[in-house]
Amino acid sequence: MIKRVSLLMFSALISHSTFANNGNIQSVIDAFTNCDNSFFYQLKTNANDFNEITDLVTQDDIAYIPVNSVIENEGNTNYFTKPILYRGLTITAYQNIAIKTPFLGQYYYWGFIIDGSVDSVRQSLKQLPWQQYNVASYVANPKLYDNLAKNSGWQPNPYIIDGIVPRLYTIEKSLYLEPINENQVHLVCSIQGDMNRDLLYSIHPDMKYIDQELDIERKAKAIKEQKSFEIEQKDNGATLDENQIDNNNQSSGNS
Repeated sequence: MIKRVSLLMFSALISHSTFANNGNIQSVIDAFTNCDNSFFYQLKTNANDFNEITDLVTQDDIAYIPVNSVIENEGNTNYFTKPILYRGLTITAYQNIAIKTPFLGQYYYWGFIIDGSVDSVRQSLKQLPWQQYNVASYVANPKLYDNLAKNSGWQPNPYIIDGIVPRLYTIEKSLYLEPINENQVHLVCSIQGDMNRDLLYSIHPDMKYIDQELDIERKAKAIKEQKSFEIEQKDNGATLDENQIDNNNQSSGNS
């Protein structure tokens, strides 16, 4: 079962400032920009530093920031109780989104909502090798994984193009910077394409436990729907039997 680590009980021992800001939090966000599993290991190591921001979920060697639902638009955002100050930026929330399509592959996005414009965030994070993705957005460190190229691992992907889905048997990952509105942006990692669960979990390990919860919910929903169907069929059968009895009685009376 998922274990929630609620550290808010210790908040009285911590100084109350407008922002959450210390070196450990900075290192965790720095790890996030790598778009690999190091972010989740760093969260586990530095869980105490997030006690004024949000509760974390821990599993085995990792921790992650929970959202109500990765598959529903209304539930994929965790708004922090206190914003994070990171490299001069104000981070207000975390998002985790999973989209599975029948023909175009799987798409996963996890990362932060930041106050400011794309240009201001890009300037604050100028240590990253940004490249233009479309007229409004940028990417950094795009990588490509080819399932058919044995032992090649993740390779640089210089041909990432907006609107073009990853080709069959390949997976793409990257750090994305894109506007939400005039005053906010998404800074998210993305992994997308023709992937299996093992590869997904190696980069985005929290999804292993989230998928387990989703599988339990799906099974419970299927059982509930099956029971409802059986009850409906039973009720319909009883109604048919009653109607048959009424018809037989009417036939007997007429004769």
